[in-house]
Amino acid sequence: MPTLVPAFWRQWIRRDTCSLPGVFHFGGSPNSSHPWNRRPREVSGGGGIFSGWITGALRSHVTELVICDPRQNALISRSGNKNDVEDAYKLCRLLRMGELKPVYHSDVLHRVDFTIAVQQYLSFREDHARVKRQIKATYPQAGMVRTAGTKLFNPTHRNHYLRQLPSKTRQQIMANLYTNLDATGALRDKARAARIELGRRYREIPQFQRVPGVVGAHVFSAFIQNPHRFATKQRLWRYCRLGVVERSSAGKPLAYNRLDRSGRGPLKAVSHPCYISALRTKEPNEVSRFYEASPRRTGNPLYAQLNTQRKVLVVLWTIWKNNVSYQPNLFSPPPTSAGIAQTMVNP
Repeated sequence: MPTLVPAFWRQWIRRDTCSLPGVFHFGGSPNSSHPWNRRPREVSGGGGIFSGWITGALRSHVTELVICDPRQNALISRSGNKNDVEDAYKLCRLLRMGELKPVYHSDVLHRVDFTIAVQQYLSFREDHARVKRQIKATYPQAGMVRTAGTKLFNPTHRNHYLRQLPSKTRQQIMANLYTNLDATGALRDKARAARIELGRRYREIPQFQRVPGVVGAHVFSAFIQNPHRFATKQRLWRYCRLGVVERSSAGKPLAYNRLDRSGRGPLKAVSHPCYISALRTKEPNEVSRFYEASPRRTGNPLYAQLNTQRKVLVVLWTIWKNNVSYQPNLFSPPPTSAGIAQTMVNP
């Protein structure tokens, strides 16, 4: 049985930002006379903004590296006595009990670059939308209520709206907002082009785009990184903020069931356009058929949206994990002739 030794080795990056108390789990090495000269079997540390870099720097030096989710380690984060030495001991204890919840970090550099590029695009897109909301909110302060639509963002119509403002100062303020709008729009477009160019090397993205309603194929590929990281579809749902949280005690509910807020919000947004397209499509497709059949399967129409969004993610995950092309029958099997005949008899 290897000995679990708490090490007081630390990687200090910034004391107020990140400290990594290492936990070395040593095995027996016949060529080492002292345990500190042996190759560490396991190193664990709390997650943070430097976790990805630390993972790449240390993985080649240990047999197993575990970067754990600090939100799951209440023994450490909510302890009354908290310092680096105590944290190292508690990490040892959680590791020994198998209670550390690992956080996935990719070893593939181009995958990490792609993820960062997609995150930058999403950030620039949100900045551009925020400036638009500011412009929409500023015009009514001058009594201008006819600002519906996108015409006021068009460069050819901006002067028409600016001339209606009551003062030169107000016009200058709005001109600054328009300058910010153009700048964020240019950054967004540049980031979108970089995202598309980096995504050309990934064969799963064209298959994702064949699913009706999917507009976030690059986002799904960038944030998931490796489809084999999820052992079950339930873990995928929870990572995409589509898992249901249940809280009860003594057989009595403590709160209403709700969706888990942990995970990646952009992945949840990937499946939402598919649900919307299922509602609005005029021609039935595999998504709309699945959505319409969901209340009949579950007996509860409220779960139709959740089931449809979950199914979209499972289909994308299955295509990638099994390295297959998208087929409509992956989503929902086409109606049989017997079923169509039964529907015609009993509408």
